[in-house]
Amino acid sequence: MKIPEIFKKKEEKKDKFDVNKLRCIHRHTIEEHPACFAKGLIKYNFKDDREFERLTGVPWYQYPEYKIGYLDIETDGLKADFSTMLSWVIKEKGGKSAYDVITKEELFNGVYDKKIIQTCVDEMKKYAIIVTYYGTGFDIPYLRTKALHYGIDFPGYGDLYHFDLYYTVKSKLNLSRKSLDNACDYLGIQGKTPISKDMWRKAKYGDPEALKEVLAHNIPDCEILEQLHDKLDFVRKWIRTSV
Repeated sequence: MKIPEIFKKKEEKKDKFDVNKLRCIHRHTIEEHPACFAKGLIKYNFKDDREFERLTGVPWYQYPEYKIGYLDIETDGLKADFSTMLSWVIKEKGGKSAYDVITKEELFNGVYDKKIIQTCVDEMKKYAIIVTYYGTGFDIPYLRTKALHYGIDFPGYGDLYHFDLYYTVKSKLNLSRKSLDNACDYLGIQGKTPISKDMWRKAKYGDPEALKEVLAHNIPDCEILEQLHDKLDFVRKWIRTSV
């Protein structure tokens, strides 16, 4: 495999960092494992993500210490003060999904969605970067509003970064509809699952089977979101945007 051009350019500059001093996670040089270097899988005591990007040429968000999670929530309405969150899912990039779903008991004993808001916020804090689809307009402000209402410590400005793929699709692709399912369908990403209005109504009132179906719909949304991110990774410069 050829050495990525970005590293060749750095080697040509005598006054810059010597890339040959770096090792990948398998302890090999760039000559031996160029693919690892291209993915940012590098072992070195970097000061921060900026030094990592400057010395390696690999985008800052591939900093080895950064954990990326794909977030999606399901609610029975669009406004936090007049609706309830039914479930949430966060899928680790290249890993497993964590999730929680409301119960009928919580809906009717006064707990409402406080517990699952708490578990979602706790899980978010395990990541450096959260990726959503229209999370800027819905998921993140919804969670923040609920957290403030319940007195839950929500991540503050600069605590973690946020990528919203909706705006990438909107600005970089020419599609009739900008929805996640339409973007994935056109790009050949399978996995989006439909859910009937009847099931939504039942879930709203705590029907256990309906809530299971909502969660079964929620989980694949994060899986296809990760695949969409992989497809669109090259089309834009990912900037440091806070939740």
